[in-house]
Amino acid sequence: MKLIEISPQLYLVPLDQDLPGFTSFIGAWIFKGKKTLLVDVGPSATVPVLVKSLEGLGIVHLDAVLLTHIHIDHAGGAGDLAVIFPDVPIICHEKGIQHLADPSRLWEGSLKTLGQTAQAYGPFRPVPRKLLYNAAQYQEDNITPILTPGHAPHHVSYLLGPYLFAGEAGGVYLDISDGDFYLRPATPPRFFLETSIKSIDALIAQKPSIICYGHFGMNENALNMLKTHREQLLLWKKIVEDEMVHLSEDKDEDFLKSCLQRLLKEDSFLEGFFHMDEAVKERERGFLKNSIKGFTGYLQTIADNP
Repeated sequence: MKLIEISPQLYLVPLDQDLPGFTSFIGAWIFKGKKTLLVDVGPSATVPVLVKSLEGLGIVHLDAVLLTHIHIDHAGGAGDLAVIFPDVPIICHEKGIQHLADPSRLWEGSLKTLGQTAQAYGPFRPVPRKLLYNAAQYQEDNITPILTPGHAPHHVSYLLGPYLFAGEAGGVYLDISDGDFYLRPATPPRFFLETSIKSIDALIAQKPSIICYGHFGMNENALNMLKTHREQLLLWKKIVEDEMVHLSEDKDEDFLKSCLQRLLKEDSFLEGFFHMDEAVKERERGFLKNSIKGFTGYLQTIADNP
């Protein structure tokens, strides 16, 4: 898929993977203003696609790479990109610095969690420690970093003018057609609802205009989308909590299927699921079930610690 021009300053790079259903799903953002910035880099497997897009825009220098978090589909190619841009500052959460400098645990965790998908994404290459900067202390280029734990404890969002680069703090968004969209939580284990809600509230307080998602694309009504996702998380809590009365008597997979069926029926923001190609549906089933597991673990923790 070709580079998508959002405005003369902002471009979305689709990083399509060699996996069924993984097109128009992972993206990196190029901001080309007074400074040239890259938000997320995607997996190592598609760094050549990313570099070709940069070259197509005449970009030979990056002022900074802003990583929303260090998961393999957002930061897996950071080390490879650092070879090509050896002086570029790479900004991430403080907790991510040691793991990008020595990504052995990140790679092992990715293989354990994602299996063949991680293999397709490709391994991490270490990022030179001197290039890594703590996002909380980054005060350059009119960028406002906002610590937004929830999807991951090392998640950071970035505000730049009207644009909020939200990673997965606002969920996963897919534009369907005619103004319709699909929105789902990105709440893998270990998930804590209060932490995610607090992060969304912090983003709402910034009053952004345009939200740019890690998956996938943008929406020009950022406040509405953030408030919508906040409500969606609370709805999921209610539905999963209701379904958990059957958890002890059902097998885990039966429970997940039951939860998924009810969420697809009652969460109107999942309606777009029924308009997807079968390969994309299969991808989303996996992620939806993993997000349900996040809620289940959260609710079990509450029950065990009243």
